[in-house]
Amino acid sequence: MKYSFPEEFINKIRESNDLVEVAAEYMTLSKNGDRYRGLCPFHREDTPSFYISAEKQLYHCFGCGAGGNVITFVMNIENLDFIDAIKFLAERSRIPLPQQQFDSGYSRRYKLQEELFRINLEAARFFVNCLTGSRKAKQYLKDRGLDVKTIREFGLGYAPEGWDNLLKYLESKGFTEESIGISGLMSERKSGSGMYDRFRDRIIFPIIDVRGRVIGFGGRTIEEGGTPKYLNSPETPVFTKGNNLYGLNIAKKHTDSGEIIVVEGYMDVISLHQRGIKNSVASLGTAFTPSQGELLKRYSRNIVIAYDSDAAGHSATIKGMDVLQSVGCKVRIIELPDGKDPDEFVRNYGSEAFYELVRKAPSLMDYKIKLLERKYDIRDRQQKFDFLHEAAALLARLDSSLELAEYVKEISQRVQVYESALRKEIETVRNRDKGQNRNIYGKNRHNNSAEEYNIAFRPANIQAEKNILVMAIRDANFRKEITSKIEAEDFEDDLYRNLFKIIKSKYIDEELLPADLVNFFHDQEEINRVVAVIDAELPLDGGEAGKLVEDCIRTIRIHKYKTRGMKLKSEIDRLASKADRTQEEETALEKYWSEFVDIQKNLRGL
Repeated sequence: MKYSFPEEFINKIRESNDLVEVAAEYMTLSKNGDRYRGLCPFHREDTPSFYISAEKQLYHCFGCGAGGNVITFVMNIENLDFIDAIKFLAERSRIPLPQQQFDSGYSRRYKLQEELFRINLEAARFFVNCLTGSRKAKQYLKDRGLDVKTIREFGLGYAPEGWDNLLKYLESKGFTEESIGISGLMSERKSGSGMYDRFRDRIIFPIIDVRGRVIGFGGRTIEEGGTPKYLNSPETPVFTKGNNLYGLNIAKKHTDSGEIIVVEGYMDVISLHQRGIKNSVASLGTAFTPSQGELLKRYSRNIVIAYDSDAAGHSATIKGMDVLQSVGCKVRIIELPDGKDPDEFVRNYGSEAFYELVRKAPSLMDYKIKLLERKYDIRDRQQKFDFLHEAAALLARLDSSLELAEYVKEISQRVQVYESALRKEIETVRNRDKGQNRNIYGKNRHNNSAEEYNIAFRPANIQAEKNILVMAIRDANFRKEITSKIEAEDFEDDLYRNLFKIIKSKYIDEELLPADLVNFFHDQEEINRVVAVIDAELPLDGGEAGKLVEDCIRTIRIHKYKTRGMKLKSEIDRLASKADRTQEEETALEKYWSEFVDIQKNLRGL
């Protein structure tokens, strides 16, 4: 994709969006000296290794190597490209985008998405107005126990009976038939000519993303027995079910308890919310996806699943918690009694009873083992063996030896089998699965070589190149000295060479803000390495810093001369071994010897 935002505009966007404030909207941060620390949102970890420098406006994870400024943070956390990240931050800081010529493909996509957001917003207003005028729709919501405040907060509406009420309304607002068709709010007539309203005589639940935009709708029949009971928007250029969660736009503001509750339906979320349980979301009727897991993890890693207690609910729960665990969440499971869903339970028994279920919710492993116990009758010898085989397969996935020991002891006592026998079965499973990657969902998006972060693996000249750049970025006086004594061609590392060129061409006489350097790179691995340079610690003062600069310049020059000298020596040996050299080769040999002698003099001078 082509883009050409002015450099000044990009820097203005970055400076107007404080990285600490933006990151705090997605993760929990704590002050740690002159930095902020938290669990990295880009890879699975239990001990915080993700740091933000408020002064430099940069983040750096010492676990996976991820790094960047506020723009790259938004690109990765929201899965946006560069232009969309700039647009996101511009909207956040209320800075208008400059008149910009994008490539035609992006321009069409951008304009279409903006059009669909406007259509969805107008449709939501239409449905709200229709609810106000519908006695039966208001009575239905009242019978479901919803008050006016809750109805307004979730923007609930009503799609009236009839075939083209919404269509006519949207056309009256100036939207084209093509855009309305793409919005997913219409269905095509069987004859192929024309469209009709997709939602008719249904309670409407607008689906709103974490940025507050209406991206789709869900509709429920009012009359019992109507089919389908729930009807959702199809996927559109602004709505993908597997990438969103119903109610997260509200729940993200209410995670003080440190956890998020995942339920199945719209009414479950709304009913819990009305009774004070505002940290709940729904998975939009889909099998839980890795994208939804990553989205949840931004706001909390502690997830409580409260799906319906029927057989289908158990199956969905198992799939959902496996996905959540794979992306680094800690999962517990509520078991609702009497075949009820969360909406029915909280209406019948109240919020305190629901909170009690949350407090007692078992862990993922406890829940799975409990389901196995219900599946098998361990009084039967064969079923006992089947139970142990499946239990061993579950326990083989545990990383903690302490947890494993506790479960082995507990299960062995329960089914009266030797602990050693169960451990042997677990080891058999592990050996069988060895070499296979069990984590099929939570792949590290910042899979970097250890060389960048471990000096022991790096040649002296490459480390010197990095140290030189650290000093050039840190101090304007050193910057002038360094750029006057070495050239970009002296750098062996391609990225360091490019970084040096940027510094020399733009920041000799201008203030250098470290976070601005990130904007010159668009490959994430390169950005991670640039941040590693900016964030490197060289606790030197005065003469020590000056001595380091001199030593690094000397190391870079020595490597340069030695590398060139080796190449010259190879050519000299090749030509000298030829008995019948041409005049051209004789001239080249003399030239190589002369340069080789000069290099040796330069080396002695260093």
